[in-house]
Amino acid sequence: MHTQPPGRPAEWFPSSVTLKDCGPYPAEVLGHRHDGMIQPRFTSEVTGRIAAELRSDASIALNLRFTGEAIEILGLGDPPKVLERCRPDAEGRYALGHGFLPWREHTTTDPAEFARALDEAQAGGYPPAAPDAWTVAFADHGHGMAVLAVYRTPHEDAAAYDALYNVLYASGLSSYETTAACADDAELAARRRFSSQRAHVEPDTVVWPKVAPATRLPADPR
Repeated sequence: MHTQPPGRPAEWFPSSVTLKDCGPYPAEVLGHRHDGMIQPRFTSEVTGRIAAELRSDASIALNLRFTGEAIEILGLGDPPKVLERCRPDAEGRYALGHGFLPWREHTTTDPAEFARALDEAQAGGYPPAAPDAWTVAFADHGHGMAVLAVYRTPHEDAAAYDALYNVLYASGLSSYETTAACADDAELAARRRFSSQRAHVEPDTVVWPKVAPATRLPADPR
């Protein structure tokens, strides 16, 4: 099982994730990624639900098998190949498929227009505001955030800056702008800020106003 980089403590944040057409599943996600992929963990109850839904979905060539306290992720074959054996962590949660299962954070807000605009901006190229300037785009769901992308912040005079701001605003999405050494550090700072401000909010509570696009964060001192 993949874990946090050496020297970086694990920090978990409330979320909801999907696996292809299965889910959403209540989860916690690490504040950094593995090769760009989110890393969730689940309660045993939610893990049981995931196992049941995977067995009924022929489009996902995986199964979960409980062997005592451990959970095995099984691939195809006869006998099936064990892709991962996962035991509960100190808090009784299972971190499944880090680095090879394409988990996605669930959002009820359509990010398609933003995704297209970001693809166009990055394909065309743009001058960054600074080498260490990052934007974390996300859907604000009140109790939790669904991070959609972390990208270099365009210079304010670049056409890409206005284009991305406008599509975030029109789509009802949010973003933080921050200074960080890398994308992972920017995402971690964003999750820390959001979590600190919304820790009192219960799941499924509607929060208004949402975080506005281009909300500026100070550099994370941690």
